[in-house]
Amino acid sequence: MKRKSVTILICCAALSLVAGCGGTKDGSGTDTEAVSLEESTESGTGFSTASSAITYNVDDYVTLGDYMDVEITLNEADYQVTDEKVNEYVDQMLVYSGAYVPDESKTVVEAGDVVDVNYVGKKDGVAFDGGTAENQIIDTGSNSSPSTGSGYIEGFSDGLIGVSVGETVDWDVTFPEDYQSEELKGQAVTFTFTVNHIVKAVTRESLDDSYVKENFGTDTVEAFYADVRSFLEQQAQQGREADIRSKVIEAVVAKCTVNSFPEGLVEARLEEYVEGFKAQYCSDGTDFSEFLMSNYNVTEEEFRSQNKTYLEQNLTEELVFEAIVKNENIAFDQEEYDTYIANIVSNGSFASEEALYENYGPDVESGKAYLQKVYLENEACTLIADHAKITEAATDTEAAASTEE
Repeated sequence: MKRKSVTILICCAALSLVAGCGGTKDGSGTDTEAVSLEESTESGTGFSTASSAITYNVDDYVTLGDYMDVEITLNEADYQVTDEKVNEYVDQMLVYSGAYVPDESKTVVEAGDVVDVNYVGKKDGVAFDGGTAENQIIDTGSNSSPSTGSGYIEGFSDGLIGVSVGETVDWDVTFPEDYQSEELKGQAVTFTFTVNHIVKAVTRESLDDSYVKENFGTDTVEAFYADVRSFLEQQAQQGREADIRSKVIEAVVAKCTVNSFPEGLVEARLEEYVEGFKAQYCSDGTDFSEFLMSNYNVTEEEFRSQNKTYLEQNLTEELVFEAIVKNENIAFDQEEYDTYIANIVSNGSFASEEALYENYGPDVESGKAYLQKVYLENEACTLIADHAKITEAATDTEAAASTEE
């Protein structure tokens, strides 16, 4: 499932749409995506009651503890960018970018070679849709794309064995009976291949200035590695900050107590979530219950029950930080809020602020009210994080050295 991913709340723990359901109907876990509370009101279509319209005195529901006295521990090694991590990332970039160059030492395709080919697929002498491609990299050993791992129909690349570079050859294959295209199921077709090159993978060892300039936009290999390191260091810093906030939230909530939820708030949030889910995945008339059973192997009742549990967990965090906002007299800053919203619109690929607000409420005003509250809760989290006592655990190497001393 694909949902807009927008990090806006106080780093509330991610919650699974159908956690405990085993993912998809086959239990593989694929296509199951974690959804956090900030995403749970996605799509304003069909909401009957806005949770943001429910009024309450948060002090009636939350008992605050000593939330400013927070101690957290980070594992320092998690945020260190080593040469090994840089090299691993470069390796991944080379794989995912399909980094191959002609192998001038080879002129005839052998089993297991990786080749760059053009091909045209024809059925009864007529090219069919989706059967034509140029400069496709094919691993004849695995009959698949080496960059994506996706495989071709059985026997597809066998016809390339023994073909010389520059040569064109016809190869007959038959699509499987269960192929997704009705037109091609079980059909015999002919692919006309032209072998452009036998290729070899670009490795870290074979990188040169001309290759990184053409493919990665840097003038030298040295500059390329420097860019990768800088990117990983930025990621590590962002990860460190996110971990601090996550641990702060966990520690603060442990020190405070939510005695109960405001009447109707959980139910309103749940209905908003369910209606938003329906609008995104069942807007074409698909039956909601059938969709859930087909994709997640759960009933609507189970779906509601599970998501209610996670919504309650996240509401607990929200209410605690809402109470802290009030207790600390945290003021609303319009300029900072505008920047905050602009970042969400940009990072979440929303068309406008109005589109963002409509994603988080039954109408623009309700969504705006919700996100204004979220903004203040973020400010409370930042305040506490700035005062938190952070202990960084030593790496295993440092700990061992200290013991030896």
